[in-house]
Amino acid sequence: MGSKYELIKDETVTKEVRYISFMGKLQRYDFAFLKNDDDPNKTTIINLRKNRFTVVGKEDLNDPGKIEHIFHETAMEADEIRNFLHEVL
Repeated sequence: MGSKYELIKDETVTKEVRYISFMGKLQRYDFAFLKNDDDPNKTTIINLRKNRFTVVGKEDLNDPGKIEHIFHETAMEADEIRNFLHEVL
């Protein structure tokens, strides 16, 4: 079976995934966390409710507007997420 695409990488890996759901003052949040093999100071975070993800480290959490933009949240919701992430990362 021929393919129209030239594969650059096709790899299957087993990852440990940490799922955390929590209720903030504004809404419920559901996240999946995967450690990043390329940079141990970074974590892949998936917002399961909004199907959005980012790769961040603790130092990235204070970048102005980053959480708001990546997860499509208001400033108040992003503050809840940011405070939570500071505790779990």
